[in-house]
Amino acid sequence: MSAKRRLDLRAIEGALRKVQGRFAELSRHFTEPRDPFTDEVLQNMLDGYALLDDYVASGVDLFDLQQVNLMLEINAAVLCGRDPARRLEFAHHLAATEAHFFNNVEGGIKDLYNWYCAYRSESVWKRAAGVYVRILSKPQLFIEGNNRSGSLIVSYLLMRAGLPPFVLTLENAEGYFNPSSVIRNSAKHGVKALYELPKIKKKYAAFLEKQAPDPMEFFLSDTPLPVYQGRP
Repeated sequence: MSAKRRLDLRAIEGALRKVQGRFAELSRHFTEPRDPFTDEVLQNMLDGYALLDDYVASGVDLFDLQQVNLMLEINAAVLCGRDPARRLEFAHHLAATEAHFFNNVEGGIKDLYNWYCAYRSESVWKRAAGVYVRILSKPQLFIEGNNRSGSLIVSYLLMRAGLPPFVLTLENAEGYFNPSSVIRNSAKHGVKALYELPKIKKKYAAFLEKQAPDPMEFFLSDTPLPVYQGRP
């Protein structure tokens, strides 16, 4: 991927708004109820994509021990966007999330980092799927917003490999939400996880690869976007 190629946030917004407009209809095919796809949720996701765009352009490695903390900003973006007032309102929650992220032995960043190091030689599809499974399965990486944060971290990994991000569309919504329900109801440790999670990862990797859009669908060729102005 060209160093100058940036995300087309307008194209991403267009895809998300199509999903938002038919979310009630789509939800009838989901195995679990989902929170409403509000304008706030949509805007926060766009803020998250803008942040990813900056991370990738700046050469950030989220799986470098010195930079893993930057995943917390992805979670903060999907929960409260870039609005300073919302950040202040969420300050206690964000602090609790940071403690959970670093101190949860079974489901925190140490677990995710160790898994990634063990499987970093796999294809990007399998690594991205595996990371999503580790984030979403119990105990989860973040206190809230694991689905959205996880999908953005998946997008980050795909973008680092020169591939387009994962973006929710009318075509992939059911294929995204229903496996996500299975994952978040699965434990990441224990005997059952030893044979269950690899199967889930394999299926989700196949889903990601199959539904991947045309590389140019969500990219601008040579038009840099403004650098994200949130907390680095």
